[in-house]
Amino acid sequence: MSKNQFYRSLVAVAATAAFWLVPALLSQATEMRPMVVVGIPANSVTLKCPTPEYPPIALKMHVSGSVLLRVRVEQGVISETKTVSDSPLWLAQSAERWVRNQWNFKRSVSGVFTIPITYKES
Repeated sequence: MSKNQFYRSLVAVAATAAFWLVPALLSQATEMRPMVVVGIPANSVTLKCPTPEYPPIALKMHVSGSVLLRVRVEQGVISETKTVSDSPLWLAQSAERWVRNQWNFKRSVSGVFTIPITYKES
């Protein structure tokens, strides 16, 4: 067997093994990670999503700003809320509490959602 034939055979065996191995690697079960969803209308995933009330203490102190919340939902139930922006503490805590207590997601919804909330004095 010549050197070229040997190398061709080796490449053919390696290519065949790679083609057989790739589907097996892709089909293995892995831990599912929730998808981060940004930019979809709230009413497509929620049953109720009222606008938060302005916290009275923040209003008295003329504190305004934006809060970015990350909300984890599992089968329609909020399992975690977290502020992911640098926001005034009163606004962040109020937004988290408001979403946890006032928002209701559809039962079929699971995932991680980013919710922007802006507090602005009028």
